Amino acid sequence: MSEAKRLDEIIKEFTKEESVSSRLRAYQVVGEWEKIVGPLISRNTEISRIENGILFVKASNSTWRNELVFMKPVIMRKIRESYPDSGVGDIFFI
Repeated sequence: MSEAKRLDEIIKEFTKEESVSSRLRAYQVVGEWEKIVGPLISRNTEISRIENGILFVKASNSTWRNELVFMKPVIMRKIRESYPDSGVGDIFFI
């Protein structure tokens, strides 16, 4: 019979795996989206998914989408500075 492990030990082992760890870091950006972009942008956007390092963000309308395209360099800089290990390398606004 194998030795029983504590749940926190199992979680630590699981999250040490690179693929799991990188996905968790990327999803930290999702959880902190309002902190990154502020409440106004957050209310007018919804993160659709993260795929291959690309954050897909749905804008509430085409006007917001166009505005966000211009703001993309600033948003990406904030992500890189605050979450350098997130693996998020680009944002695509839809």
